[in-house]
Amino acid sequence: MVPDFIKKTIDILAKRAAYKCSNPDCRVNTIGPNSDPEKATTIGEAAHIFGAREGSKRYDLSMTDSFRAEITNAIWLCRNCHKLIDTDEQKYSTNILFAWRAKHEEFIASDLGSITDKILHDEQTLNLKSFDNYPPIVKRIIIDKPNGWEYRLTAELMKFLNTPLFRKLKDLKNGLYIKELNNVDSVNALNWIQNRLSELSVTLKPAIGLLDLLTKSWGKPGEPGDVQEIHHATKLIKNYLEHIIVIEEKIHFVNVPEEYEKLVYLLKNLIGSQVEKLSSIPYDLEEILTLLENTENENDLPKEIRKELVFEVPNNWEKEFNNALNKLRHK
Repeated sequence: MVPDFIKKTIDILAKRAAYKCSNPDCRVNTIGPNSDPEKATTIGEAAHIFGAREGSKRYDLSMTDSFRAEITNAIWLCRNCHKLIDTDEQKYSTNILFAWRAKHEEFIASDLGSITDKILHDEQTLNLKSFDNYPPIVKRIIIDKPNGWEYRLTAELMKFLNTPLFRKLKDLKNGLYIKELNNVDSVNALNWIQNRLSELSVTLKPAIGLLDLLTKSWGKPGEPGDVQEIHHATKLIKNYLEHIIVIEEKIHFVNVPEEYEKLVYLLKNLIGSQVEKLSSIPYDLEEILTLLENTENENDLPKEIRKELVFEVPNNWEKEFNNALNKLRHK
């Protein structure tokens, strides 16, 4: 799929902007009469917020072409302002352009729209209040609701909320930060290990429930998803990851007698390496969206797409752990 806006997207974008440039310092009318009575002259253009092609301004390599071509990634500008935003990428960042569009739509609703338009806009603003501290693209997805918006919203929320936590798990695994060691003596070492094992044994169960909650938040086939439920599920995943990091830190930053070190070694990253698989969710969803878009005009459009995350311990882990444990018990 090419990352260009289709005519329908351009027409809707122009109408939402009331054919005015969305730059709040400009707001020039972009449509007017033509010498031909059957035509109109337009100086307005649908500009990409994230660049359409590699090498263009504000290009994001991780974004799919289909998303680049969505109305969510568009802003209506006059030709001069379109050229302006591509002359200084630092000044006219994606955040600035998303803010321009939001401010412009607020201006259209309050200054040019009806009282009902103003009421609806105020209601929408109130509903979006809980997303004030999120990247602007999150609000834009919720407002525009492009095709597959449930998956796009989930991907953006997962990236924003959880990418730092997955990074911390990776840093912990690679030994890139330290904390004060917990010294456990030989009298308490076995009990400490059994407690950690008990913690780990119940930790994976919530992951299954969280994934089920997330998929349900997208709605049944043919039905829209629920913004607040998607938000709730992704926040719960964030809380879950924070708990996993606490457990992994307990295991990484402990000092036990030498004979117990093998058991501690086997416990390290056992749960962390499994939940790291959740980090693939945003990219899996983007793959699904691309697949759906590539087949949307085909008669054999798939009714259901499955993506499985398998949580399992490494090969022979249980055998190694039990052998090490038995050696201790027979001493």
